[in-house]
Amino acid sequence: MTNFEWGSKLNVLPYGMLYLMSALFFGTAVIYQPMIAIAAVLLIILLGISISRPELISYFVLITTAISINFLYDGSMFGMEILSLYKMVIVMLLVPCILVNGLRFRLSHPLWAMVALLVITFGSSIWLPEMTSSIAVKAFIGLSIPFVFLLINWKKNVAELQIKIICMLPLVSVVVGLLLQLAHVHNFLNIEYTGAVRIQGANIPAHLAMLAFMGVAIPFIEVKRNPQQARFFYIMLVLNFFILIGTGTRGPILALGLTVLYYFYDILRQYLKGRTYLLIPLMGAFFLIMVAVFWQLDNFEKRSFERQTDTAVDLSGRSEAWEYFLNKAADSPWSGRGLGAVTVANDGTLYKGFVVPHNEYIRFYFDGGYIGAILLMFSLLAVFILVYRALAPPIKPYYLLFIAAFLIYSFSDNTLSTVQFIIPFCWYLNCLYRSSQPTDSPQKEVIR
Repeated sequence: MTNFEWGSKLNVLPYGMLYLMSALFFGTAVIYQPMIAIAAVLLIILLGISISRPELISYFVLITTAISINFLYDGSMFGMEILSLYKMVIVMLLVPCILVNGLRFRLSHPLWAMVALLVITFGSSIWLPEMTSSIAVKAFIGLSIPFVFLLINWKKNVAELQIKIICMLPLVSVVVGLLLQLAHVHNFLNIEYTGAVRIQGANIPAHLAMLAFMGVAIPFIEVKRNPQQARFFYIMLVLNFFILIGTGTRGPILALGLTVLYYFYDILRQYLKGRTYLLIPLMGAFFLIMVAVFWQLDNFEKRSFERQTDTAVDLSGRSEAWEYFLNKAADSPWSGRGLGAVTVANDGTLYKGFVVPHNEYIRFYFDGGYIGAILLMFSLLAVFILVYRALAPPIKPYYLLFIAAFLIYSFSDNTLSTVQFIIPFCWYLNCLYRSSQPTDSPQKEVIR
């Protein structure tokens, strides 16, 4: 046998051993841990796709936010709780996207604010007895990951498609929810103790409402920004509006009120200037609202009953929760109780569903005090301003109303700490900013 033949065999040997060991591992895993084996195979396939076609994997990652995986699988995998594992996996999958497209740090202010919150946590926060270092680090990682999606320097054509996908996320949730219902894995509808029937799709009603909020608010902006795509965004607006109403969630509906009123004003103003064809969307919008009111009036009456407490009328338990968390934070008003402390603050006094106060201003005041909460809010404001400056004048009013709706919504729900809101929200702000640039970003400004 020649030296060449021996060399060839030696080169092939490590690969053969690798294939053999892999086969043994997966064969054994299928017998004893089939779920882990399936998850490992899927992860390997996804990693392969992410390397060869990174833009495709970005679409996949975005679509996964339409599913509340932690409510479908209540457990852990590979020694990690499922939601933490999900966040880690999506970052791993997006690494090739980052390497190909690079990062721009123009919108990185919230990440630096989170670093400041971590420093405050270990430097001056007064910790609760239940608080630990691991809770703080875990909260920092979990809350910071969505802000990474503000940094990826997507190409304009990819960003435009991602915006459309964000608008379609509520429909994805509804379709997956129907399939899960047929498979007897997850209920498509949620029936409350009040008798109210709420659509939840592949989520819980509150999470589907967050997706639908984005799916309603974004088309108002995109119709102005991309008139040639108006038909698609009008269809998405109508479908998502009915999904939002079907969830029976009042917070996002009220938050969008100003946007809807301005839309009527804008359309009516243009109609009076002679654009008579705008009478169709104007009358259509009135009709849709009337249908939605009659469809969900009974549900809203059931969910909006007033339960008197000692201090105020309860808002699904929120007023009681807000008072509880504010009282617990009172001993450390300036530097808070530490990042993540809010998740262990409920000692059983409140309903177990209030792991956090359902108010992001109180939540970050509790964790970071006045200093941390103000830093985070100003960092978000800096991002909002940068995106605003990149927009054309006709788009700016709708964008401002979108941000106002987000700020209002944050008073009654966990907008900054729920995957189904904060990832699509940050993703859209980034795509809107990139798409509004005159050209794709120059390479010298991008870090790869």
